[in-house]
Amino acid sequence: MANFSTHFNSAALVSGAASAALLSANHIELNTALWLWFLGTIGGLLPDIDSDNSTSLDIIFNLFTICIVLLSIRYFTSDAINERQFLLLIGLPVVIHIFIKYGIRNIFEWQTIHRGICHSLLFLLFCGLLTTNITMFILNTKLQGADLIGWLSGMFVFGGGFIHLLLDEIYSVDLANVRIKRSFGSALKLTDFSNLTLSSFFLIITAVLFWLAPPIESTLTTLSDWQFFKLW
Repeated sequence: MANFSTHFNSAALVSGAASAALLSANHIELNTALWLWFLGTIGGLLPDIDSDNSTSLDIIFNLFTICIVLLSIRYFTSDAINERQFLLLIGLPVVIHIFIKYGIRNIFEWQTIHRGICHSLLFLLFCGLLTTNITMFILNTKLQGADLIGWLSGMFVFGGGFIHLLLDEIYSVDLANVRIKRSFGSALKLTDFSNLTLSSFFLIITAVLFWLAPPIESTLTTLSDWQFFKLW
C-alpha cells in the first residue's frame, strides 16, 4: 500500500490542479479554490482513519474537533460571546474535545478495522455528502453560488478519497515481479461486505444526507460550461 506521504502529495497535486481548472473556467473564486484544494487533500487521508495508529487518524480527528468547536462557538454560544461568559466559552470547547477524543474516536476505533468500511466507495460517498451538508449549513443558503460551493466541497472530499483507494490498488500490483499481492481488491470496493450491519448503517445515513442536500441540477449545468477556460 502507498505510504502517508504518497497519499498526501498525490491528493494535493490532483485537487490543486482540479481547483485551478475550476478557477480558470470562472466557476469559482480564489478563496473557494483554496478551500477545495484543502478539502481534496484532506479527502486523500480519509480512508486511513480506520488504522488506529495512523497519522491520518490523528489529523482528521484533530481537524474534526476544531471544526465542531468553531461551529459550536459560532452557532450555539452567541449569547455567551455577547455577554463575555468566560467559563462557557472555555468550558464548551473542552467538553467537546473530551467527548470526541475519548468518546467518538474510541467508538470509531472499536467498530472499524483497517481496509474495512473506510476503504470503500460507500464511505467516501458518505463523507462527501456530509461535507456538502455541513458546507451548506455554514454558508448562507441565499448566497449566490452556495449550492455550487456545497456540492464541489463534497466532490473534492470524495475525489481525494478515491485517489487514495486507487493508489492502494496500484501498489497492490508488483510490476517488478509481475505478480498481484494479496491486498489487491481490499482497498477499492463498493462497501465492506464482511460487516453488513455497519455497511447498512452507512447506506441509510448516506441516503438521508443525499435527501437533505441541495438540488444538484444547477451545479451540473454550471460545471458543463467550460467556454471561459484558459489553458494558457
